This record gives sequence, structure tokens and C-alpha cells, in this order.
Amino acid sequence: MNPVELMVEVIREHAPKDIWQGSPLVGYRQLGNTNRGEIGEEFVRRYVTSHGFRARNGGRTSRTDLRIEASKFEVKTASLGANGTFQFNHVRLDRDYDYLFCLGVCPSEIVFNMWRKGMVAESKAGKLVRMAEGQAVTYKLTKKLDDMRPIESLPTVLRTVLEQS
Repeated sequence: MNPVELMVEVIREHAPKDIWQGSPLVGYRQLGNTNRGEIGEEFVRRYVTSHGFRARNGGRTSRTDLRIEASKFEVKTASLGANGTFQFNHVRLDRDYDYLFCLGVCPSEIVFNMWRKGMVAESKAGKLVRMAEGQAVTYKLTKKLDDMRPIESLPTVLRTVLEQS
């Protein structure tokens, strides 16, 4: 028996089902984390701009990822895992922003949710878990797909939220 073919067979038997196979958004999964974050920020900026909002990215050196109208947003982007959850990494509470915006990329849809920074700090957006033991600067936030909203509802949600600000 060919050892490479045997290894391929064993890998196939033990590999979880790939929910991204054949996905129109599979290219997102092939990018590095920094690129994923930049793509998420630019996507949100273009999407809200196309719906009449004034928006600009903060850039790599800015302490704010995105400004929509007068509000500051920290944008976190994650892809859907095989377990049906998103893991939004490097959530920080020491940055200057009004809202945490979580963008979820699924194999064939895009979803989001957002919370005021105070809600995030009080664990009302979900449980924050430290990224590394012994530090209290960056956290991860895990969200189920059911906790997210379809991206098509963003303009309506954003108008409501910004009117209340």
C-alpha cells in the first residue's frame, strides 16, 4: 500500500465535515487574521456607505477601527466554525470606542451584531474570556449563529442605534 494514499484515507476518516467546501466566501477563510480584520472593516464601511451613512475607517495606526456618523466602532470579524459559533478575538476594553461591532462570515451569508461598550464590559454581550492566562487586556467573545442578525438588517438597526446616541 502507498503510505501517502493511506495517510490521505486516514485524514479523510478523521477530518470534520468542511462547511466551507464550495462556498462563495471560501476565499475569506484562506486569508490571515490581519487581512480578515481589514476586510471586515472595509466591508462594513462600504456597506453602510451604500445605505447613506457617513463612514470612514480609522486605519492601522488609529485607535478606532471605524467611525459611522459621529459614533466610534471597534470591528471584530470571525468566520463560522464547524460547531456553529464565531470566536471574536482581541476584544479590548481599554480602547476608545462606543460600540463593539461583530461581523460574522458564514459559507453563504454574512451576519452581525453590535453592543455598546458598557454592555460588553458588563458581560451583557456575552462572556468575555481572556485570550491568555494571567493577562486582562484582550478577550475573546464566542457567539452562536443564532445570536447574530442578517447583514441586510444593519441599516435599520444602525439608524435606530444612532438616533438613540
